[in-house]
Amino acid sequence: MNAVQFACLLLFAGYSSAQVFSSGGCPNVNAQKNFTLNRYLGDWYEVYKFYAAFESGQSCAKAHYELKPDGHIKIVNSGFKDGKAIQAVGDAFVPDAVNNPAKLKLRFSSLAPYGNYWVLDTDYDNYTFIYSCSGVLGITHYEFAWILTRQPNITEEVKTKLFNEAKAFGIDTSNFKVQDRSGCTNNP
Repeated sequence: MNAVQFACLLLFAGYSSAQVFSSGGCPNVNAQKNFTLNRYLGDWYEVYKFYAAFESGQSCAKAHYELKPDGHIKIVNSGFKDGKAIQAVGDAFVPDAVNNPAKLKLRFSSLAPYGNYWVLDTDYDNYTFIYSCSGVLGITHYEFAWILTRQPNITEEVKTKLFNEAKAFGIDTSNFKVQDRSGCTNNP
């Protein structure tokens, strides 16, 4: 490891507690081939997620996707933190709708670069499995993953199906944490 790589590792060390870091490159995953954005729009409830600092302490997480006139997707993530309603508005788009329609780019700040948001599997009516991974110097990677559902719960059958898909891709399912949905009757 040279000095530049070591310096970068130190830089990312503090950032590493912000999400799931693993050694080596990103797992080789495939986004869903036949993806129809219009069927994906609407409300989704977060039921499983990888740890992400920006979601720490959040409960009752919900996402709403709607198409904007410019073809981008407006994403409104809502939930509760410390008993107070919170909301984050993001922007997403599909860079290559012909060849990779389920590989979106997403950000929640105009100052941030767009990150990967890949739909690995969805049936549009019940569940979606989202994944994002970025390599760091070829020696480590950080990843995010979410399982969302149209209703605020998930069946054991769907959970097993999606966890098995994750394992087949080499994604460590022990990183999934259950979203706190207790007391979510007033979800924003």
